Parts: sequence; structure tokens; C-alpha cells
Amino acid sequence: MSNLKEKRIRKLKRKRIWPSIVGLFAISIVLFGVVVGILSLYLVDLIDKKFYDAYKSSYNVADYMCHDGDVSDIAPEELFEFFGIKGDIYDIVVLDESDNILWTGNDYIYEGDEGEIINDTDFIPKINEVSQYLSMGVYGDNYDIIIAYDEKSLLEDGIDVEGINQDDSNITYKAVADDILLKLVNEDIFFNTDKFFSERNIPIAIMEVWFVIYYDDYKVMVLNSIEITNNDLTMVFITFVMMILLTFVFVVYYICSVIGVARSQKRITKVLYTDMVTGGYNWLYFTKKGDKLLKKNRGKNNYAMLTVRMEKYRSFCTCFGVKEGEELLEKLYLSLKKLSKKKEIMAHHDEADFGFLLTYIDDVDLLDRINSIEENLSKVVPNIKIYFKYGVCTADANDKDVDSLYNNAITALALLPEDSDEKIASYDIEMKKQQLWERRVEDEMDKALVTKQFKLYLQPKYSTKEEQLAGAEALVRWIHPVEGFIPPNRFIPIFEKNGFILQLDDYMIEEVALQQSKWLSEGRNLFPISVNVSRAHFTREDLAEHICSIVDKYNVPHQYIELELTESAFFDDKYVLIDTVKKLREYGFIVSMDDFGAGYSSLNSLKELSIDVLKIDADFFRGVDSVERGMLIVSEVIDLAKKLDMKIVAEGIESREQVDFLTQQECDLIQGYYFAKPMSVDEFEEKYKTV
Repeated sequence: MSNLKEKRIRKLKRKRIWPSIVGLFAISIVLFGVVVGILSLYLVDLIDKKFYDAYKSSYNVADYMCHDGDVSDIAPEELFEFFGIKGDIYDIVVLDESDNILWTGNDYIYEGDEGEIINDTDFIPKINEVSQYLSMGVYGDNYDIIIAYDEKSLLEDGIDVEGINQDDSNITYKAVADDILLKLVNEDIFFNTDKFFSERNIPIAIMEVWFVIYYDDYKVMVLNSIEITNNDLTMVFITFVMMILLTFVFVVYYICSVIGVARSQKRITKVLYTDMVTGGYNWLYFTKKGDKLLKKNRGKNNYAMLTVRMEKYRSFCTCFGVKEGEELLEKLYLSLKKLSKKKEIMAHHDEADFGFLLTYIDDVDLLDRINSIEENLSKVVPNIKIYFKYGVCTADANDKDVDSLYNNAITALALLPEDSDEKIASYDIEMKKQQLWERRVEDEMDKALVTKQFKLYLQPKYSTKEEQLAGAEALVRWIHPVEGFIPPNRFIPIFEKNGFILQLDDYMIEEVALQQSKWLSEGRNLFPISVNVSRAHFTREDLAEHICSIVDKYNVPHQYIELELTESAFFDDKYVLIDTVKKLREYGFIVSMDDFGAGYSSLNSLKELSIDVLKIDADFFRGVDSVERGMLIVSEVIDLAKKLDMKIVAEGIESREQVDFLTQQECDLIQGYYFAKPMSVDEFEEKYKTV
């Protein structure tokens, strides 16, 4: 499978599911951050309000006590009763500049209902202890936070709060908010929703905070009790619940979306792996599943790739209809599927071909499996005879690619002759060697053409009367730098199949023109040299002009270039062929028909084509049992060619008897091993110096 196709399939299979999962994760984080942010902002604002109210109460106390300069005659009961804030203020201490206690309302110095002072000196160390805590900025046993305010900093800095710490550490609202959140989590009341909503002003968190108010020359210390109640957190709780519900809705929505995408992806995958003809698995699924089976096998089972081909499927569709043909393929698929075992897989490939990756014990078992498949398939349509052929390629431990195995099985099937009674073709090592050779030839052919590894060889043609050189045929030989001499039958069929023969034909025409030009400049006598022109060339309408452009570069007279075409070219576009031959003859080229008699419509082609030379196929002169009949046919062909004003060339002549017979029949030219084998240009020039 190509990389682009594989990439598109992977993209299609994972489409939209990852964005949904990432979206769910991202929205969950965002909603969680929104909830935490709203709670933090609300708590910060709430604490700011609580602290500000506490500060105002503390400042009012300091103003009441110190505005007339005498604080010693104010009774604690009077102060608390005046402000009515006993529930919010736990204690008040007034110090002078030297931190001497001028007044205190601490409960430790009272005893009994009358509040009589028992021992004023016993309380001084406690107050000094408090003063020490204030100056050092540490927490006492009965205090959570100690903060100092003065009027100036409050007015200038608004709600900022600074701890009076010698180590310069600060206590901010954020720290206070975090502390309250921690207390909320640790309070059971927060989780008791019945009590939380049924009762009002239930303390959730309580802080004892000293406010130190600097008033003229006095230091007024006010111990406040700051409470966070359930009433304060009602809005927080409602917001929290709403955000949780909103988060839940989004999570459920995205989960449903992901599930929907997963189900949609499953449907897409099912369609992606479904064959549109049989309704079963298609070739994409076959290759993916097959590759996994081979990779997991690790030599445990013997695997073989079987190509099942129904013969003459198009004829069936012509007779019975395309729809009936597709229904037949579906029945064949179901029949093959029933025969598949565990760890085997099969699928429809193309037209009437099926691929079957099956397991077997040995060669006998494999043959039995194929015979069983043949027997079952022949019963699919009882009243109609259908034929099948099978290509087989066994897999070894290193084979992991199902497509390669299938291609090998197809190769074996393609090499099975159409008229053969054999139904099974097995891919063997020789076929693999041939494939490797074809691959190597195709990889090196362009370089070989550029570096002139293709060499011009000439086989002489002799006149029958004088038995002297009267022409030659240009033949190509590949002299490989590593392989050495490569015979034409090892590369010409490959070039004809892949189209490179067109470039090679042009190369040979140019080499012949170049050689003729060289001999012309040397003063040698020229004679016609024939060059094969592949049938593939005759598909272009400007072939005659194209050949002229090649030959005219070397100023060679056209009558010394003979162009050989095969009789099979007549069965392509004969009108283009007839027109091209006519143009070539008008340009002065000699046109000959090669291998006359090898086809089935030679006489018909002679009727349509006006050519100059007829080359009689060498098969007429071979074979012991048919020599007499062959000679009779050759005699009649020569007589026919004379009547059509054509010259005759007999090729493949290897004996004196054949030469004498052709001389008697007035054949014009003879080509064959009797006179000379194909030779290089240097050998040709050496042998025919005087020509």
C-alpha cells in the first residue's frame, strides 16, 4: 500500500475523536479553574469586608478610650456595654509608648460575678507576652493571626494588610482566604447540608485577630473575633453547585459526543473495509489482517497465498447481465468464506479474482485444499459450467507482506498458457529470479542507453546468384560492464513490455545512420541495412517524419535505410500503419515485412500494405517432418512476391541444400548462419574490407 493511501486511511480512522477527548479535558480544566477563581474572589472580598468592619470597631474603641487622654477610669463593663460589641471583641489592652499597661479588659484579671480585680501584677506578664508576640510577629497559643493596623496605612493603602514581623514576612488576604478554605474543609458543618441550610449564622470558621491602633501616644490593642458563617457562604455554595452541575452537563455532553464519534468511526471503518461487490471484506482489510497474521505467525503455521480466478467472467456478464455477474461473485465469496479456517482470511480482489491466505500441513494437504475449493466452487451454479484457475505462492518465515505474496501468485497464474489444461500454477524460484532480473534491467536500461552499452551488430545478407554481400540486418547486443554479453531474448521482451523499446529503436536507427555516414565519408560502397521498428512505434501518426529527422542529421541517403516491421503491427491501427508505410516509401526508405508467415493473416496484410521486401520466417526451413511442405509453401510465397513486385529475403538459412533450393526459386537474398553469424561492426569491417 502506498504511503499516501496509508496516511489518508489513518487520518480518516482517527478523525475528530482526539479533538473531542482533548476538548473534554480542556473544558474540565477551564470549568474547574473558573469555580476556584470565583470562590477565591468571593472569599477575598468577604474577608476584606470582615477585616474592615473589625478595624472600624477597633478604631471606634480606641477613639472612645483615648480621645480625652485618660483611660484608667473606664470600666470594662462600661466599654462593652457602650459599644454592645462583647460578642465580637474578646479583649482590649491599652499601652503607653513604653509598652506599659494602662488599661486592660482581659478576663484573666476578673473573678466572680462582680468582676473584682484580684491581682493586677499577675496579668502583666501575660500582657507582656502578648506584646512580645506582636513585636516578633509569631503566633501565640490562643491566637491564629496577629495583624497591626494604623490609620495612615489603612487610608493610604486601602485594604492592604501588613504583619508587623521583624523578618519582613507579609500576611495577605490570599493567605487568609487559603486559611479559611482549609478550615472550611476541616469543619464537619460544611458537609452537613441539612444543618447548613436550616439554621442561620452557624460559624464555619473563627479567627482571633489582634488589631493594634496607634492613637496619639497610646497603643490600643483590640482582640477581635472574625467569624465566617453559613449565611456568608450561601452564595459560594450555590455558585459551587451550579458550576458543578454545569461541569457535569459539559462532561456528559462530551462523553456522549465521544461515544457518538466512536460509533461513527466504527461505521466508517466498516464501510472502509467492505467490498462493494460481494458485501464482504475488501482488499484493504485483507492486506492489513493478512500482514498481522504473518507477523504473529513466527513459523508456527505454513501459509500459502492462493489466487482464485474465474475464467471468462466478462463473457458470463455479457450472457446473463452485470447484476447476475456480481451476484455470482457474492456466491463465490460466501463459498470460499465457508472453507476458510481459523487464522485464515480471504477477500475479493479485482473483477473475478479472489485472494485466499490459507494454512496447510504439507504439499499434499495444500493440493487437497485447492481441490476442495475447486469442488465447492463448481457447485455454486449447478446448471452453468464455470472454470477456475489458481496461482499459488507459499510463504516462508521472512514473508510479512501479503501484497507481495499475492503478486507472486498472480505472476505464476499469468505464465500459465491460456490453452493449457493445467489449472494450478505455482510460483517458484525461477520466477523470482526472472522478476529480479526484470527489475534490474529496468533499473539500468536508461544508464545503459546513455553510456552506449547497447552495441550495433550486423548480420550479412547474401545474394543468391553471386553469393556476395548485398546487405545486412542491424541487431542489438547489450554488453554489460558486469554481466558481459546479454542476449537479446533476455531484455528485448522486457523493453517491449515496459515501452523502452521505443527509445531503443530510435537509438538503433541513429547508430545505423551514423555508421552509414562514416562509411560514406570513407568512400566505401553502401548497401541497405535493415533496422527493426517495433509495432509500438506505429501508433504515432508522425513516425515517418520522426525517422527522417534522425537519419537526416547524418546526411545518409534514405534508400540505404531499410525499416522492418512485424506482421503483428497490422493488427493494431492498420489505417495509421498503412499511411505511415506510404509516407516512408515516399521519403525513399525501403520498407520490409519481417517474419512473414508467423501470423494468421499474412495474405490479408499483403493485400493492404504496399511494401518493398518480404522476409520469409525461418520456421519454414526447420523441422524434419515438414520440410517438403514448407519448401512448397516457400516456393509459392516467392512466386506471389514476384508478382507483387517485392524482393524476397529468406532468413535462418543453415545448409547448402536450402541455399540451392532458394537459388533455384530465384529468392533475392539469403540471411543465416550458413554464410555468417551476427558480428560487431569492427568484425564486419575487417571481414568485408573491400566492400
